[in-house]
Amino acid sequence: MISEISFIGVGAVKSGSSWMASLLQQHPEVCMSSRKEIAFFNACNFDGTKNVSSSYGQEYYLKFWPKTEKVKGEVSPQYLFDVESPRRIKEAFPNVHILIMLRDPRQVVYSHYLYEQSFNRSIDSSLPFLEALRKHPYLLESACFSGQLERYFSIFDKDKIHIYFLDEVLKTQHEFSKQLYTDINLRDVNFKPDYASVNESKQVNFNIIDSLIRIPSLAKQKIERSFLSVMLEKVKRSKLFIRIVKWRNNMLDRNVKRLKKPKMTLEEKSYLDAYFKNEIQNLECLLDVDLSRWQAVD
Repeated sequence: MISEISFIGVGAVKSGSSWMASLLQQHPEVCMSSRKEIAFFNACNFDGTKNVSSSYGQEYYLKFWPKTEKVKGEVSPQYLFDVESPRRIKEAFPNVHILIMLRDPRQVVYSHYLYEQSFNRSIDSSLPFLEALRKHPYLLESACFSGQLERYFSIFDKDKIHIYFLDEVLKTQHEFSKQLYTDINLRDVNFKPDYASVNESKQVNFNIIDSLIRIPSLAKQKIERSFLSVMLEKVKRSKLFIRIVKWRNNMLDRNVKRLKKPKMTLEEKSYLDAYFKNEIQNLECLLDVDLSRWQAVD
């Protein structure tokens, strides 16, 4: 059993989890993981494919932190979506604090779609929004928060689960950071970080550079399907491979420009309104909060 990690941010996807991680990382008492989104406890990725890293063991996981007396933690939005993550986290960290940032599910789905299409390139660039929802159902499923939260409530004590709403905390940023630092038991809860936004909607800047950076990932996928997969699994657990992945991720992040978000059409808004009407009501009952602001059409 690991006893070194104090908090884990589990999402939600496209809901400000990167911003929350930035506020945590800036605090002098905190040591965040060296890789953004380790994605270790999720058995599957958003698209349903197997997450190979989840089988690497605790020694691999702990390589992402140096030896330090600081409060350690990480943020991976895959954990809220994945069915197996709550149980696996609980087994490794019985007393860990679970941090959850939620956002209007309609905005989550649309932002997720644009991110996968413009940056991750996992959705065809010519595929319209509503067609993408039909072809890639995980986009809608990723924002069905009530069922995801129930999995955590069934496993963790409620005083270990801390839920925030992005639209509210952005209005009271210092109060939020103070609450965040209090929730993970830091001493200096009045520390003021830089609240500048991170991980805004983005798209690839230069296609040629992007293709070159992604070559190692494509090669890895081919090897994983070949007889060399066993050897690759050993390599992927090494510190050298972890550094290479970190370098690649940094290069990918640098080869981006801010995406000018196209507005949703009335048809697209209406579709999401109808789809999430009951989901939002379920979430209100589960958390005993008023989310009527999410019910209105923008």
